[in-house]
Amino acid sequence: MWIIPRLILNHLLDHAQRSLPAECVGVLSGQGRTILGWHPLTNQWQDGRRFLADSTELIALLRQLRGEGRELVALYHSHPQAEAVPSLTDLQQAYYPEALYLIVSLQTSGRLEMNGYLIRDGQPVLQALTVAH
Repeated sequence: MWIIPRLILNHLLDHAQRSLPAECVGVLSGQGRTILGWHPLTNQWQDGRRFLADSTELIALLRQLRGEGRELVALYHSHPQAEAVPSLTDLQQAYYPEALYLIVSLQTSGRLEMNGYLIRDGQPVLQALTVAH
């Protein structure tokens, strides 16, 4: 089970909504399966159908996390007009097999649709998420 604090979840959802009509992208840091930090990244593609995290920001963040003894626990992005399931592109570009891939759908009617997956060899495995207070 993966644990995400409500405050971080709120930041993530706000980032997704502010990024419309584009997808948002970011990193969640922590230890093991516990998320402790939120790190939004710039999406270099603004077409609303895909994302590309700014590589300079990502590399700097990974160095910072390593220096602080924290880990990349999850990567997140939004689907402004699709369900919270990995797209073919998401599956093909899942380069961190130990990380959780969180996808937030914004095509819902006022209810949260967010799913987390481990993606290994292009195969998504749905994961249990717990929101902590």
